[in-house]
Formats: sequence, structure tokens, C-alpha cells
Amino acid sequence: MLNSESLQKLKAQLDHRPSEKQSGDESQVVTPIIERLLETVGFSHLDRITQFKCNDHPSLKTDIACRLVDENGNSFFNNQKNPQIICEIKCTNYQLSNFHKQYWEVHKQLKSQLLGNYCKNTPIGVISNGWEIQLFRHDHKITHPLTPLIELNSETAEKVAEKFLQSIKAPKRGSIIGVYNNKGGIGKTTTVSNVGIVLAQNKRKVLLVDFDPNQGGLTKLLKLSTNQGNVWNYLKGITPLDSIIQSYSAGSGGNKVKLDVITADSRFLYDSETDIEQQIRPEFLRNKLLEAAKNYDYILVDMPPNWRWFAQVGLLSLDALLVPAHHNDWESIQNLESVITLFLPQVGQMRKMYLDEGMPALLPLVLNRYNATPAQSKNFRSLLDKIISSNPEYKQIFNNFFYVENHGFLSQNKRILELGYHVEIANAAMQDNGVPGPIRYRKARDVYQSLIREVITEL
Repeated sequence: MLNSESLQKLKAQLDHRPSEKQSGDESQVVTPIIERLLETVGFSHLDRITQFKCNDHPSLKTDIACRLVDENGNSFFNNQKNPQIICEIKCTNYQLSNFHKQYWEVHKQLKSQLLGNYCKNTPIGVISNGWEIQLFRHDHKITHPLTPLIELNSETAEKVAEKFLQSIKAPKRGSIIGVYNNKGGIGKTTTVSNVGIVLAQNKRKVLLVDFDPNQGGLTKLLKLSTNQGNVWNYLKGITPLDSIIQSYSAGSGGNKVKLDVITADSRFLYDSETDIEQQIRPEFLRNKLLEAAKNYDYILVDMPPNWRWFAQVGLLSLDALLVPAHHNDWESIQNLESVITLFLPQVGQMRKMYLDEGMPALLPLVLNRYNATPAQSKNFRSLLDKIISSNPEYKQIFNNFFYVENHGFLSQNKRILELGYHVEIANAAMQDNGVPGPIRYRKARDVYQSLIREVITEL
């Protein structure tokens, strides 16, 4: 429940902010607003710490960290561990918009703080310049927007405070990750399957979702039967989750792996997309997977290689998006431009409209089956640079997408995330026994473990 007295004081502070936005006014203008907001949702002065150290490095501090009294009755002031929320505060003239360099700088700064040893279990991050505010959810290596950027004023103050309260009280859940490129044949389905299997090998509870009824590649790869209308009914609230899940297991002994799968539903093949749109709202899949995520560590979604209803609704359902491409498949590389400049902005608008959420986090580009010669590598990087130079307004987004930094958020050392080619992975996909590469071959497992550690979680 919100503190009504603090809420009224917050509204008054917002109404009496200096109208001129300036640099260097974080402590005088922005910090008091955020502190009052935190007080409104129940964090007293003993629950808040300024300049909180995120790890042992003296420079990695967050402006405000807060935590309510823990189960042992310890206040955050007396036991400065595991904050529930950290807030990175900027001056009022700091530019927070999805296409501005400063937005991506503070986003990267917040993510680095959340990866600090003392914040690894912190579920919520916040950025604000006193005029706009955005909440993020943190789950191991994934940090994704919980809200769009919200204008902060006396009219929206209560809504923002309610969002804080909902985030604090939200039950723990797993993350929903999708794999997508609008070019086929580059290993999306294999990536979903193998990442899921390796996560399951490492004791994570995993649900795979085949949301491509036309091809049903994941269903076929795992040699499972298609659904016959159950997924359709599940999305409409008629059928419960457990009635549409199939169990998948492979391997034996200590190498046996188990996970759950929602297979492709052939019911979708009998209706036009117009008919489907009229009966199943775009947000239904997101809402259903959010509920399912309470029972899983990770949900991985396979989507069709196009930009029609299933791909759009699939992306709408995600916390994070993983995009594979092939260094020698120019169409899959050129399609990356559309993903950033067309598809994700459209998904962002849909998420705001239907769900009041921010768009999914974009994980680093993955070069699948990478075995480029030096000349091919040079040509590939030139093509990436050309995409960036052709879209200057998206420069920061493309840089964050194409390149992985080696050492911290201030490092200038950049590399591309490469998922190396191994004959074991290729052979396993072609064998009839249905045993995936990570179960049969150590090299295949190591490849996907490396990918998971890079962008999803430590194993």
C-alpha cells in the first residue's frame, strides 16, 4: 500500500521542480524526488543507502540502493547486502530516449552495477533524470525493461509508485528468451534446442515453445507429436498449461536430460491470420508465458523466419531476444537492419499499448556455425559497419548489438560473439536417433555452455 502522505509530497516536489533542465543537479533536484518516491512505496531512511558499492571495486557504485527489513529482522542499514532495488540517477538535462547515446550509456552502467557481486540477486534496477523514469528486471546476465520510459510528473506519480510496488511484490519467475531472425536456415531451432538442453543439463528447469506451426521445426527435431488445438485453447484460457506440455528426455544415466516442451499446434493451420487475430489477442501469449515462468527457470521460444502474426506475437512475449546469423549468409546479416530499425520499434509500441511494458532486451548478435577465413571476417565486419553508418540514429543500439565488450562497461575492446562450427553439432542434427549434440558430444555441449555463460547465466 502506498504512503498517501509521501505521495502528496512527491507530487508537490514534481510540480515545483525547476523548469530549466541543467547538468550537475542530480543531488539538489533528482535525488530528493527519487528518495520521496521510494518513501512512498515503503522504503524508510533505514532501508536506503546512497553510493552503495556494487562490488569491491571503488568506482562501481550505484546512487541509491534499498531493501526492506529481511526475514531475520535486519534493516538494510545494519546488513548492507542484497538490495531489492538499485537506482542510477542522472541530471535533468541527461537525454533518456531509446535512440540517444546517453540512454544506452546509463543502461550499460546499470547493467554493470547489477552484475556486481553485491547486487547479483537484486531483481529491480531504475534509471531516472527526474523527468523520465524506467524500471528494469534483472535475472543473472539478462536485464530487460519492465516499463517503457515513463514521464515523471504529478499526474503519473501514483502510477509510477504502483509500478514500483508491483515489481517489489512480484513472485520470482524465470526469464522468457526467444530466438529469431527473419531468414531461415541459420540454426534458430537448433539454438533453441541445444541451449535448452544444456541449461537442463545444468539443473535448470526449462520449457521450450514451438511457436512456428507452419514448419514445426522444434517439434520435429525433438521427435514429438504436434498439438491438435490445445495451444489454441490454452491461449484462449480454455485449456490449462499442464495439458499441453510434453516431456522430453534423452541420454542415459548421469547424462540424462529432461525438459518440457509445448509443441507446434496444427490448429493454427486451418485459419487465416485475420481469423487468428480476431480470436487471439497479441498479448495472450505474453500473459500465459509470464504465468508459466513461475514454474521454470527459463522458457525458450522458437519463432518463424518472417514478420507475420506468429513472429510478432512471439517477440511480444519475450523478456529477451537472441538473434543468430551466419557470417557467410548475407541475407541473414542484412536482415539484422530490419530487426533493429523496424521490428523491435514496432514490438516496443505494441508492448506499450497492450502491456504497458518496455520492449524486450536485445542480447548480443550470435554468429552461428562460425568458421570464417580472415577475408570473410573482414568483409563481414565491413558489412556491419555499413549497416551502422547507414542508420546513424540507431548507431548506439547497433554497436551494443553487434559487439561484446571484453572488460567492463568503459572498455574499448570489442569482439563479435562467435558460436564456432563443430562437426559434432552438424552430425547430431542429421542423425536419426534423436539424441542432440550436447548430449552425445562434449565439444557441442561446451559451445553452448560458453554461449549461455556469455549472455544468459553463469553455470
